[in-house]
Amino acid sequence: MESRAHTATDTVASPMPITAVNFAAGLPGFTAAAQRPQAALLIVHGLAEYADRYAALALELAGRGISCFAFDQRGHGGAAGPRTHIARFQHYVADLQRVVAQVRERDPKLPLYLWGHSMGAIVVAAAAATLPIQGAIISSNSLEVFRRGLNPLHPVLRLLAHVVPRVRVPLGLDASKISSDEAVQRAYGSDPRIARSASLRLIVEFAAACELIRTSAGQIRLPCLVLHGELDAIAPAAGAQQLFDALGSTDKQLIIFSGQRHEVHNERSPVRARFVDTISEWVLARAAS
Repeated sequence: MESRAHTATDTVASPMPITAVNFAAGLPGFTAAAQRPQAALLIVHGLAEYADRYAALALELAGRGISCFAFDQRGHGGAAGPRTHIARFQHYVADLQRVVAQVRERDPKLPLYLWGHSMGAIVVAAAAATLPIQGAIISSNSLEVFRRGLNPLHPVLRLLAHVVPRVRVPLGLDASKISSDEAVQRAYGSDPRIARSASLRLIVEFAAACELIRTSAGQIRLPCLVLHGELDAIAPAAGAQQLFDALGSTDKQLIIFSGQRHEVHNERSPVRARFVDTISEWVLARAAS
């Protein structure tokens, strides 16, 4: 892992360090190191976004003893590759496997947990059963995203995804559906690093991955925390209950945040504070045991 220091504008002021990192396969990201770490948390962002959107939250968790890592998935943020395009969803999973190996190598004895949000939740769920981790946090998972409107797995769309894989599909991500915090909405709506479309191939691969998780989630027997906003209009909350029911873990917990939208972690306080408390308490309790 090759590191460099962030500039002062990269994150909020904090006594905890944020360091930019080059992970495997040229995937850029960061680490927020705890002074006396009790656990590590690797964050996997969602579709069309990027790792640095989690920097402020990572600093808070680092202040509680959880060293955080995050990376830009290929085709997102500062990572190489065509914007929001993937040939196979498995490539996201393979990237995560490589990054986990690097984080593990950094401190083999530190309990390691994953947090995947939205599409990142599906990447985490697809990899969790085979990774050397102690547990997984899954927020705003996408299982119900493709069950509305035209099904990307229709044979015609599957064929088109092979013939013209890079044709662009508007994502229609309304900033008002992200959070009720108007500052977050403005930042999201004006952020040039937020992709407004994705390739047809990515959409079809993403939908296929969601269907695979429905049938394979029983293989996940690690501790799992499933989180979702009740009023999520991007990824309906019904997917949280479906995933929770399918998980093979005996240590699993489901929390639905009443009245909240897609990014509960970017809501106003006290909701945001409750989200951070929930994650940190869950991780630290399991790390201690």
